[in-house]
Amino acid sequence: MRAFVLLTAATVAIVVPCSAQAAVLTLGGPLSYLCYQSALAGDGRSSAVEGCTRALDEEALATPERAATYVNRGIVLMSVGRLGEADADFDAALKLNRSLPDGWLNKGFLRLRTGDGREALPLIQKGIDAGAANHALAIFARGVAHEQMGEFGEAYADLKNAQRLAPGWSMPTEYLASYRVKPR
Repeated sequence: MRAFVLLTAATVAIVVPCSAQAAVLTLGGPLSYLCYQSALAGDGRSSAVEGCTRALDEEALATPERAATYVNRGIVLMSVGRLGEADADFDAALKLNRSLPDGWLNKGFLRLRTGDGREALPLIQKGIDAGAANHALAIFARGVAHEQMGEFGEAYADLKNAQRLAPGWSMPTEYLASYRVKPR
């Protein structure tokens, strides 16, 4: 059995781009659906935030749709750096549904954006354990958290796994490019 040494370039800031956030499809109404589309697009314009807020205030949303809309507004807020408000929305979503994978994942993504992999890791793991729909994204984010913590072996394994799960997605490959595996 061969032993391997993993080397990676030091990273100053690792962020999960908004295009890689875990938006939640909602069937609640036209405003909540527009909020979902804004989250998918990483649209942080004030009109997007306002549309999400209007969905929460004006539409008669069932609990699952209300939770999803909080997650989606949180993504929109996160895309423009309004991290405290985004985190509050993720908390509101999780208060409504503690087993909402995308609530946990996005709380983790927010911590990755601030470089706090240690705090992100258990949040991301909760999202994975709750059944993250985009498993490759969740595993990728866990790898980034490990990388931020200096746990390069675990990071490499998760990044490779994400690459295997979503071979057409370029982000894991881009991150793996900074790694060099040398036989010992």
